[in-house]
Amino acid sequence: MAENEESENVWWAAPRFLMSAVAVLLLIIVGIILFVFVGNDDESEAAPAQTQAAPTPAASAVASDQSVCGLDAAGGTTLTEAPEDVEWEFLGGIAAPKSAEHGPGTVDEETGVRSCYSQTPEGALLAVANQVAASGDPELLVSTAQALSLDGPGKDLNVERYQQQVESDGTAAPPIKIEGFRLLSFDETESTVEVVASGDSGTELVYYTTSIVVEWHEGDWYTRYKDDGTSGPVQGPISDLSGYVTWGPTNG
Repeated sequence: MAENEESENVWWAAPRFLMSAVAVLLLIIVGIILFVFVGNDDESEAAPAQTQAAPTPAASAVASDQSVCGLDAAGGTTLTEAPEDVEWEFLGGIAAPKSAEHGPGTVDEETGVRSCYSQTPEGALLAVANQVAASGDPELLVSTAQALSLDGPGKDLNVERYQQQVESDGTAAPPIKIEGFRLLSFDETESTVEVVASGDSGTELVYYTTSIVVEWHEGDWYTRYKDDGTSGPVQGPISDLSGYVTWGPTNG
């Protein structure tokens, strides 16, 4: 798959797709997760996974072996099957996964931020998937980015973008559905997770993928952004779920 060349556009900003209110969904994945829906007929498919690590921002993660809420699940370094015993709960119009074993173990009563995930591949996946789902609620999106991102220019850039969107119209993103995933890399201090979601462009169901780098920091998984606000190495449209583990609210 060729690398996507239009990283600054967002699908819902294109007049021939959804209205400007849809833009808030972009915010959870730093202008990338819905990249596929940009109004361009020449859009290429997502770039293949890269092996090089993303640059570390000014504030790097500090590893801790103990989960902030006491989750002690054990796991390996790969994930080729969907996590078991996962329930799905809607955050706005988007279903978010939850596991008693892998998290989220904590839901903030005031902000709704879902945090505390196990230090396992499953925990990293659930952390990323819940960030995606947070875009279903504009205020939750801002709070999640503030609470679960490593400090640095990339975090500041995205929090500002998210807040501007909330202040401009506060409209929730249109429904999307998580459809699958691929674990690109994992160790106990860093993981790169690729999540595939689907959305209705108005004429067809389209799949798109994005990846996020998370680091184990103070007993939980935190998103690591580059200075330009991007995170993982893979993003863009894909034709189908070939090569991905099927996973979502209707299939586990």
